[in-house]
Amino acid sequence: MEIITIYPRGFGANTYAVTVDGQTAIVLDPSQPRVESELIKRGLKVTHVLLTHCHFDHVGGVSVLQESGAKVLCSAEEKALIGTGADLFSLFGAPRKSYTVDETFYDGEEKTLGDLTVKMLLTPGHTKGSCCYLFTAKDGSRALFTGDTLFNGSIGRTDFPTGNIGQMRESLRKLCTLDGQLTVYPGHNDETTIENEKRTNPFLLDL
Repeated sequence: MEIITIYPRGFGANTYAVTVDGQTAIVLDPSQPRVESELIKRGLKVTHVLLTHCHFDHVGGVSVLQESGAKVLCSAEEKALIGTGADLFSLFGAPRKSYTVDETFYDGEEKTLGDLTVKMLLTPGHTKGSCCYLFTAKDGSRALFTGDTLFNGSIGRTDFPTGNIGQMRESLRKLCTLDGQLTVYPGHNDETTIENEKRTNPFLLDL
């Protein structure tokens, strides 16, 4: 399993592309339209787009990839927020490019996408439908993509529409039960591990 990080230009979120065969990829939170051209340069065709949540800085490149044939997936709870004020496009004055959700996950559900198994963990707090994705390859390698739930040394804001600090704390407790050696790929900032965050992240120390 190869994980490619595409960092945003200007304001935006980290985008991740996961590939096993070097030809097809699953993309998480394509923040900008240029994600497509960055992956074409690498010879990758996107088959699926997974959204951790629908905030504008995480979905700016979704419509381009969907038009190219990728299927878009998110949690069932987050699907209801897409196209509403909760996506923050209007609040930040960002141009909205519409897209649709092809399929949803429920909490704890696993789907087989190509050569990868993807498990969705519902982690509300940043938004009511925020989620994390645990990827497992056939060789046993794993990776956790946390969107704006858990960062390296911090957590996502809870003061936007549908955010809730109580739910966020419960979601963080949920993540703390996972394997400490799991590498965490967050929506912003650098990668980390569950164990490192349990030891050093001030928002997790009193859970």
